[in-house]
Amino acid sequence: MEALAQPAAGFARIINTDEYEVEEVLENWLEFLQQQQIASKTHYSLYHSNFRDWLSRQQIKPSKKFP
Repeated sequence: MEALAQPAAGFARIINTDEYEVEEVLENWLEFLQQQQIASKTHYSLYHSNFRDWLSRQQIKPSKKFP
């Protein structure tokens, strides 16, 4: 999805991983994201603050692909 390419690239640089993998994750999570156009750029945020709170409480286990 073209709209996710730029955010995926930014996230991939931050976490030092493959841009394509990040884009796949974002596509799977698209239903939980709210999209907003600001100054011709696409911005994403979590759809609902309760979901953000739930995520912050989760024990996230690192993938075998990531150190």
